Amino acid sequence: MNQASTLSSKTPPNIKDFDLLEIPIEGVAAYWLSLRKVLKSKKAVKVLQDEADYTSEPYIKHLLNLLLSSLDEAQLRKFAEVKKETIVKDLQRKLIIISIGLLGIAANENPQQVLVRIISKFPISPVVEGHIFQAAQDLLDMPTSSGTVVDIDHRMSLEQLIRHLIFYCMLSRRKGREACTPYVANVRSAYFTEGLSLILDGFAQDFIKHRLNLQKDEILYETRRKMDMALELCLGLKHNMDYEDMFKMANSYLL
Repeated sequence: MNQASTLSSKTPPNIKDFDLLEIPIEGVAAYWLSLRKVLKSKKAVKVLQDEADYTSEPYIKHLLNLLLSSLDEAQLRKFAEVKKETIVKDLQRKLIIISIGLLGIAANENPQQVLVRIISKFPISPVVEGHIFQAAQDLLDMPTSSGTVVDIDHRMSLEQLIRHLIFYCMLSRRKGREACTPYVANVRSAYFTEGLSLILDGFAQDFIKHRLNLQKDEILYETRRKMDMALELCLGLKHNMDYEDMFKMANSYLL
């Protein structure tokens, strides 16, 4: 089996839980190369429509819908870039507010102050303060044995993400940082869980802040690269490019 076929076999089409932040860049390449192979033997419009319907990853879904449109290459590239910046801005903001929550836990800060810091990142507050604290209190009132999962994930709505961050801040302040441990086993955000691990291990707050900033920048950089590669491979499909040429394009983004 050659290198190209090995890469394309890693990730088949019709991925229903596809997240650009988590999937390695090789997986993104494999996705589009797999589509190239499938489109050789099936009706392109039907395959692409199925992918657009079932793929949950918002940027990939957007590219597939653009590919199904009558837009020319310049228009497709323009609106792909607009979507990219919209998604990256949302991701950046969510990573920042997660880091604010973590630093609030590290400093044993009043959760109300943490919430003020969070909403200062928006031109208009996206939440009602009283609703956030009441919802967080409701979660606190539930027994740990109930199996409640208080997730932290960049795919959440802003309101839910903020509510859960305030829950962890309230829990830590009232019962100690270690009280967060039973809840985080099913948390999807490695950014949050790794940051919390540093707090529990007793690292200095300045070190944690520096590390969170570095990691945020790397996450955003890698996500942009995956989006850039996805766009170029999408355009390769639009122009009915040969598989081997698309593989060479993808390989430009890989070590």
